[in-house]
Amino acid sequence: MKVTLHGIKTLDFKTNDNSTIRGTQLFISYEDEGIIGRRTDKLFLKDGFPIPSVEPGNVLDVTFNRHGKPENIRIIPSKQINLSSQ
Repeated sequence: MKVTLHGIKTLDFKTNDNSTIRGTQLFISYEDEGIIGRRTDKLFLKDGFPIPSVEPGNVLDVTFNRHGKPENIRIIPSKQINLSSQ
């Protein structure tokens, strides 16, 4: 799935039941049927998930496992981006 990265937030906090949540949230947008403009969403990546060196504005290719969890993220080089489909 091709997405545009808009923001990155590092998470490290304790929940009400005292368990620790560590990871990274990526704030993204992508084209979606029935949406005028772009759908926005966030992806949570557990601590240790291999994230390439990304920055806001990057276009990413995100693949998901059969449970809908992110499995792999790669940066799409700008020379490979089809601007008419963004």
